[in-house]
Amino acid sequence: MTEHSQVIEEYLLLLYKLDRSREKAKAVILATRLETSPPTVHATISRMQRDGLVKVKKSKEISLTKEGQKVAEDIAYRHNLSEYFLCNTLGIPWYEVHQHAHRLEHAMTPVVVKKLAEFLNNPGFCPHGTPMPGTALPKNTITLMETEPGMTVEVAMIGEVLEDSVDLMKILHENLIMPGNHHKITEKSEVMRSISLESKDGPSALPFHVAEKIFVIEISRD
Repeated sequence: MTEHSQVIEEYLLLLYKLDRSREKAKAVILATRLETSPPTVHATISRMQRDGLVKVKKSKEISLTKEGQKVAEDIAYRHNLSEYFLCNTLGIPWYEVHQHAHRLEHAMTPVVVKKLAEFLNNPGFCPHGTPMPGTALPKNTITLMETEPGMTVEVAMIGEVLEDSVDLMKILHENLIMPGNHHKITEKSEVMRSISLESKDGPSALPFHVAEKIFVIEISRD
């Protein structure tokens, strides 16, 4: 597989994450998420188009080509594996591992990736519930936004785009909004634009724009 610069890998990983989170990818979104200027994004995307990694639709939406998807999945696997190692072996807090994994993923050779995967017994998910490339969440997975009051759900995955905010991830951690934990939906307020939850640790609330990026599985309903 052709080696790519760290910058290109960051773009590929973000495009992959946006697609997995069911979000459209446009230059303005990439510029915001990568904290760079729109002209820089346009120049980089043009280079990636030339190299056959992405394609841009008439709507300006950016998507990965087959080759781009292959490279992105390799980067995502390294990233998710790094998160799992940092969290479950080194004990780095769940809400911080994403930032550290970004640095580690670029330094891992294929041999290191293979040996680390074997050492960790080939985990199927990262600590935030993201399936390893090539696998997917159960078909009955929905977003928290699609739930209704009275439903009890199990958190399946924290949308990958949310991981960029350590402060937000810490709030989710403090409120037990983590994979495997159960929450009951108590209220969905259009006025407040928020969803209220109840867990064994007490009540919590999330704004709609966060709830739509958290994936859950219904366990029961009243």
